Amino acid sequence: MNASHAESTATSTEGPTRMVRPGEKVPGMRETGVVNHLIARIGAKVQGTETMGVFSTIGRARRMFVPWLVYSATMMPFGYLSRKETELVILRVAHLKGSEYEAAHHRKLGASVGLSAEEITAMEGESHGQTRRRGVILDAAEQIVLEGEVDESTWSALASYLSDREIVALVMLVTNYAGLATALSVLGTPVDRKRNR
Repeated sequence: MNASHAESTATSTEGPTRMVRPGEKVPGMRETGVVNHLIARIGAKVQGTETMGVFSTIGRARRMFVPWLVYSATMMPFGYLSRKETELVILRVAHLKGSEYEAAHHRKLGASVGLSAEEITAMEGESHGQTRRRGVILDAAEQIVLEGEVDESTWSALASYLSDREIVALVMLVTNYAGLATALSVLGTPVDRKRNR
């Protein structure tokens, strides 16, 4: 072993420098482009925060952002399930995936569409506590996130409450938000900071 290699080996015991992930950096217009930058700024203003990390993070992949935004809008707020059902599902998925970003964002949205504080809090418990149609929807959401499948008894219950179109919409909603939770975690997107008034 030569002396220079020995020196580099000795200094490497400090460990690798941690890389700053894309979601941890607030991008400027150069990184996201004009349209994506404006959408992220408008989104932050509407929700009363300094940033809108989900938009800023995904906005770095310029060509993907607007199509993703349109696709997401077909599930929320323009999905086939009711707004209350949709927000309950997203809150439950956020809890199961450990996504504080999604949870923080959708607590506010859930309250804005009429969910009670108790209903919102229940989505973060060991059991969702819902029955009938909502209970079956949330049971299916849990199974999709935790097992990647829906068991036969839950399928039968879903079919008694939901149309085929609603079932497809539910599965797409759950998998979209579970995937988004994973993406935001991997990319390091922090919870949005409240705007100083």
